[in-house]
Amino acid sequence: MNMDNLDYKRVDPKAKNVIRVSSAIGSGLLIIACVIAAAILVVSDTVAKIILIIPALIAVLAIIDIIVVPEIRYRRYKYYLDDEMLVVEEGLWFITRSIAPIERIHQIEVKRGPVDRMFNMGNVIVTTAGGVVKIAFLEDAVADEIAARLNARINSIVKAQRGEV
Repeated sequence: MNMDNLDYKRVDPKAKNVIRVSSAIGSGLLIIACVIAAAILVVSDTVAKIILIIPALIAVLAIIDIIVVPEIRYRRYKYYLDDEMLVVEEGLWFITRSIAPIERIHQIEVKRGPVDRMFNMGNVIVTTAGGVVKIAFLEDAVADEIAARLNARINSIVKAQRGEV
C-alpha cells in the first residue's frame, strides 16, 4: 500500500496555538534561567556583556520557534485511520511516519495537558507491542470519538478471534 495516497486528515488549526504556547513556556523558562545565570556570573562589565548576549540569542531563537515553527509543524502534521491501521506523519526537520496496525493495539489513552485544556484539545495515545503512536492536537470531541472507534474495532477483532459473533 502506498502511504502517500492515503486520505490523510489534518488537525484543527488551534494546534498552532498549542504549539506556540508550549514553545513560549519552554523558551521563557530558558531565558529566565539564562538571565539568572548571567546575573550570578557577572565578574566584569565585559564578561557581563558577553554573558548577556546568550539570553538575547536565545530570545531571538525563541521568537522564531514561537512564530515560524508552529506553522511548519501544523502543515506537516497529518493522520490516517481506518479499520486496519493508524498512520501519523509529523516533523519539523525530519519527517516521521508512525504506523500502528489496529489488531496490534494493546492500550488506548486520551491525554489532555494544561495547554491542551486551554484550547479544548487532546491527544490519543495508542500503545502496541512495538511502541507508541500519538495523534496530537485533536479537538476534545474528535479525540474521544477516535478513542471510542479504536476501542470498538479492537473489541470486534478480539471477538472474531475468539469465534464470538
